[in-house]
Amino acid sequence: MLSAFPLPGPDVVGDPHRIAAARRLLVEVPGPAAFDRLSGLAARLLGTGHAKVTLFTDQDTVVGGYGLPPGVVGGPALLTGALSAVTVRQGSALVVQDAAAQPHLAHLPAVTSGQVAAYLGAPLVAASGHVVGVLAVYDPRPRPWSDDDAALLEQLAASVIAELELSAARSAIGVSLARLDVALEAASIGIWERDLRTGVVHWDERCAAIFGIEGAVETTSVQDLMSERIHPDDRDAVTEAMRSALSGTGEFLVEARVLRVDGTVRWTVSRGRVVTDSAGSPRRVLGTAVDVTAAREQAERRMSAVQRAAAIAEVAAQLANATRITQLAEIALRGAAVLGAESIGLAVFDPGGGPLRLHLTRRIVDAVASEADVQLPPEGIPLEQDDELPTQYVARHGERLLFADAAAAEARFPRMAEINAVLGTRAVAALPLRVEGRPLGSFIVVWATDHAFTESDVELLEGLTAQIALTASRLQADLVRADAVAAMTEANGRLQLLADAGRVLSGSLDIAQQVGQLADLVVPTLADWCWLVVTDEQGRLHELASAHRDPGLRAELELYVHSMVAVMTEHAAAQVVTRTGRPLVLPEIDRERVERALPEDATRQLLARLGLASGTIVPLVARGQTLGALGLFNAADRGSHTQAEIDTALEVGRRAGLALHHARLYGQQRALADALQHSMLTAPPEPDHCEIVVRYVPAAAGAEIGGDWYDAFLEAGGATVLAIGDVVGHDSRAAAAMGQVRGLLRGISYSSGAPPAEVLTQLDRAIRGLALDTMATALVARIEQDDADLRLDQARLRWSSAGHPPPIVVAPDGVVTVLEPLPADLLLGVQPSTARTDRVVVLPAGSTLFLYTDGLVERRDRDLDTGTAQLAAVLGESAGLTLDELCDRVLEQLFLPDAEDDVALLAVRLSAHSEPRPAEAGSQLVPPGIEPAPPVQPVAGTDR
Repeated sequence: MLSAFPLPGPDVVGDPHRIAAARRLLVEVPGPAAFDRLSGLAARLLGTGHAKVTLFTDQDTVVGGYGLPPGVVGGPALLTGALSAVTVRQGSALVVQDAAAQPHLAHLPAVTSGQVAAYLGAPLVAASGHVVGVLAVYDPRPRPWSDDDAALLEQLAASVIAELELSAARSAIGVSLARLDVALEAASIGIWERDLRTGVVHWDERCAAIFGIEGAVETTSVQDLMSERIHPDDRDAVTEAMRSALSGTGEFLVEARVLRVDGTVRWTVSRGRVVTDSAGSPRRVLGTAVDVTAAREQAERRMSAVQRAAAIAEVAAQLANATRITQLAEIALRGAAVLGAESIGLAVFDPGGGPLRLHLTRRIVDAVASEADVQLPPEGIPLEQDDELPTQYVARHGERLLFADAAAAEARFPRMAEINAVLGTRAVAALPLRVEGRPLGSFIVVWATDHAFTESDVELLEGLTAQIALTASRLQADLVRADAVAAMTEANGRLQLLADAGRVLSGSLDIAQQVGQLADLVVPTLADWCWLVVTDEQGRLHELASAHRDPGLRAELELYVHSMVAVMTEHAAAQVVTRTGRPLVLPEIDRERVERALPEDATRQLLARLGLASGTIVPLVARGQTLGALGLFNAADRGSHTQAEIDTALEVGRRAGLALHHARLYGQQRALADALQHSMLTAPPEPDHCEIVVRYVPAAAGAEIGGDWYDAFLEAGGATVLAIGDVVGHDSRAAAAMGQVRGLLRGISYSSGAPPAEVLTQLDRAIRGLALDTMATALVARIEQDDADLRLDQARLRWSSAGHPPPIVVAPDGVVTVLEPLPADLLLGVQPSTARTDRVVVLPAGSTLFLYTDGLVERRDRDLDTGTAQLAAVLGESAGLTLDELCDRVLEQLFLPDAEDDVALLAVRLSAHSEPRPAEAGSQLVPPGIEPAPPVQPVAGTDR
């Protein structure tokens, strides 16, 4: 947390030396790009929304940042300047978890504005030792900062100061070269001269001292000087510079290594100028030489430090973008390469206490494959949890190990001798990977030569290790999260499959349709292909459905399943599972098993084309009975079924078994219902004066017996009685009531010979008296031809309706008339004392009478009037058909396959009398008021 404020002692913020050091670097800032990148890296690694780099002179100036408003970079830090001043003043990391809770910070504008709550600042310490600025990250919400967070920000601050010092160093080198030019010409330091006429070369004492020679030197042999005092690699450059100067440029400038008398090598810069005579001919070359070895070495050291910092920054950026653990070794090698390292090993524990896996760079992988003829697994080499090698030891114990040569490594870990022999390794550095004290593994760096570890080497390796640990921790968290999401997705997929299976298996009572849809559900969710077989009443298996994920193989699969059921032996999976009622899991299906199950080669060839490597066969079970089996099979690339998939398959099998059981029960019940229904719907009589055709169609859905019925019989007096009705309800009770009502009506009508209205009245009384407790609609009609008032080509229709749809008559010429009774009489079972009325109409020969129940004309999407109108239209269009064809056409046009109500039809077509009817003298063939041969003539109600 923030230390006491203000700090005791002199205020370093106003120190002029510190301000001068900051201004020196501020002047040399090349632009914000590098500092934007480093700020962004700090923000991403620490998970904050804002970061900035500032140089603190007499004010805090922003030189780069991340998440800042436009126009901030290059100007003063308006909000966080006071926090930067605290960081500069205390010279160490400023850690603020909740600024509003700090008495000395809560009043600052950055805090009161709500833009800064959590703040972490690392000082930028220049090469002079002065604090010249701050690398800071901050958030508008409080948050805890760990020691690793502060350490990481301080390491990135080192990269920032290295970037600043590099810019200043480059500028300083340029200034130094300019001053050197002036100094060489003004002070004649290290003067040398070559006389082109005599060939004499002269070095003064200072020039000779560069070569380790005391006193001035004069010689006439230029070749001897070149061979003895100039480094072999630089001789061509010196010769070319002299030739160029003499051929026209007149200026000699070269940087070359010289060989001192004591055998050491020094770097020199020689500059010369060609002197000509009055004619312009070259006479001599005058020049200077200076020993720049120390400056060069210092520049190289500084450049090396900058390169190391840049390497760490580059590696940090690449690590931030890494997506797999396997990428980290190659990325880390780019950072360690500045130390001359040749290979990297990265050992990381699997999440959840898994094994330690070693990931190697390509060079080691190739060396192992070449020397030991071993292919290393791409997901990492699982390591034994022991202390016999540095990799495991460091990962387990968290101790850093540095071995400058192979002997040191082998002395501590003898097994390193065989590794060094195969890989040719010498020096090894092993560092622990840890995040917040949690061990993640180890980071191994390998050199092919001996390597003495300097303090800067160790700092670079520690920086790399910290960044690799953070990235490895992030990737492991991502992997755990991805595995959890994948597991949840798979679980949801299985739950959705079970939900879909339940929906399909409860959607209809057509078991063939159900299992067909079920097969399409389980493929490819549970398997590449499947079949479903069921037993019959004799226990024999029959194919019911199949599906393949490849549509092109579905026809072959159907052919195979048909052949399999025909030829399979008792060893076949379908037979075993059906016989035992237990699932059969086959992680591998070998040829021997296939041959035992399928003796015919043709069937085995069909199987081979489907793709078969593993399978799971589950029983279809219901009420303790095994009704069949569901086979699920995978090709080799998919692998065998997981336990979760097997459990899901078992549940699907249980649900399919129950659906099959229910479908069989429904089939048995429906067959029984149909048999019972038809047993009560007898065939119509065949009188000589008319043709009678009947139809009964049960409802498409449900197992209930319908309440619709019809009846037709001849009375003793020769009249034809027609009856049709519908008992309220659609269940067994309604069917029983229908049978009783139908029987009572037939008995009352036949025994009494009463008109229809009287028959319905007596029937209504019988329903009440016998306590049948039911209601029904009914229509009773009687076709009479024994009246002397009727002509030979006429018949009288007498009818009465108890709330039933009206009869329809189609005249010989096709005219359709709905015989609508007004008002309609009550249905049966409501009020037995209600008065009922007969209606009478005379029909000509060739007329068609059509009686029906309401299921034909009334549906949810169509009211009774609309349905009746549609029926009349169909009858008119079909008037020329035979009676059988007429009934079929009506059902085809009006009865839907998914109808929820059963339908009864009764159609009668009148024919002419076969013999003349006797008549009394003076009687008329047509009653008064009735025109001869009308198409259809309704007659008012008459008394009973």
